[in-house]
Amino acid sequence: MLENSLWLRYNPTKTMREVLARIYACSAVEVNDDERILYASLKRHLTKKELRMIIMNEAEVSAEEIATEVGMNAAELKKAQYKAYRKIRQEKIRNDVKAGPQIEAVVEAVDEE
Repeated sequence: MLENSLWLRYNPTKTMREVLARIYACSAVEVNDDERILYASLKRHLTKKELRMIIMNEAEVSAEEIATEVGMNAAELKKAQYKAYRKIRQEKIRNDVKAGPQIEAVVEAVDEE
């Protein structure tokens, strides 16, 4: 699933797990190790522009390139990135990407259907 994803296009060497652990200031063990679940969670909670901005920013793409890609000027981009990172730190997203029994229960429920 992630072979053609936006994440691998910009971040072939970093994993989402490492990046989220850094954003949440926790160990990588606390973040789910299934990249598909992490990517789906981010896609579900963020807009396409927010997701693209975060992925490109984590890949250390220049601000000018990010602004061009998402169609914003520098001032709008800075505000939008601030909002996107604030949004990703919200408790609902943090709980969604945490490793633990609640994620396994969701996967098992999907498998049963």
